[in-house]
Amino acid sequence: MKKILKFALIIIALFFAIAWVVTTFFPEKLVPMMVNRQVKNQQTLRAKNDKILADTESIYVYTVGTASPMPSKRAETGTAVIVNGHFFMFDVGDGVVAQATRMGLPLDRLDGIFITHYHSDHFMDLPDLINRSWIRGRSHDLHLYGPDGTDSINQSIKGFLHLESKHRADHHGHEIMDISKVHAIAHEFKNIQNRKEVIYEKDGIKITAFDVNHEPIEPAVGYAIEYKGKKVVISGDTKKNDLVLEMAQDADLLLHEVILNSLLEEVEAALGREGLERNEKIIHDIQDYHTTPAEVAELAATANVKKLILHHFAPAPDSWGIKKLYKKEMVGYDVPLVFSNDGDLYVVK
Repeated sequence: MKKILKFALIIIALFFAIAWVVTTFFPEKLVPMMVNRQVKNQQTLRAKNDKILADTESIYVYTVGTASPMPSKRAETGTAVIVNGHFFMFDVGDGVVAQATRMGLPLDRLDGIFITHYHSDHFMDLPDLINRSWIRGRSHDLHLYGPDGTDSINQSIKGFLHLESKHRADHHGHEIMDISKVHAIAHEFKNIQNRKEVIYEKDGIKITAFDVNHEPIEPAVGYAIEYKGKKVVISGDTKKNDLVLEMAQDADLLLHEVILNSLLEEVEAALGREGLERNEKIIHDIQDYHTTPAEVAELAATANVKKLILHHFAPAPDSWGIKKLYKKEMVGYDVPLVFSNDGDLYVVK
């Protein structure tokens, strides 16, 4: 055993010695190799994305960000959907754009953004996504869909990005950076309360916005994406809700938020004991407008959902103990269940 260990240490030392020699004395050879490898990796990734975008049968769903505003290593809420050549993003919370970039999603091909409601963890990265897609090469129109407030927020983003986009276009040339495409085109739908509305219908894809119960936050919606008899439903932030149940009926995928109130009650009590009244009040209030694990599982089972994907966790199930608490509250409901992570991919064929 000692001889094996000694041999392994020698190999490791030799590896680092060779790496040091190469990087110290031959950087002019190493750098082009690294650059060429990176370019080839980008070409491979583009070919992979082109293949997905060319698929006319499947729906590709990426959980880009799966966190709530509670402290977590995860990005906040963001779900990417690629279907029949179209790339959509549903919600764009903090960290979503950076995570989408790490995942290699084709931001230059983005053509639609859908916002569920205007809490920061669902749209804080919206200016970055609009801008980044343009910088990465988007040369077509980008459409922004959302409930009341979308128009004014889009106008604010235009002002916010004005100098940034002008500087880039002036620097690189307007023939390279088409400044006419930098801003999103807003499609605000109004009076969605207590009902549903088809807000997108193109190339066989139908997207329906439906009201959810996130009171006192109004408006707040979820989305159903349908294509060739397949259906993906995104709940948005909501209490247990009959319209979610209706829209989720026989869905291939239901992406639903979830809150672990049993744990948050303990957090609330601990904050109170420490005299942290502001945080105690916030933790108390958020328990009233989200859905518990048992309620989510019951809804998915009643709606005959083929697969339930939990996301927008409060808190994130990043430890064995917390995940076990979630699972404990869902015992007894027969539904295929996934605890999603940032970067997961689900394909509905």
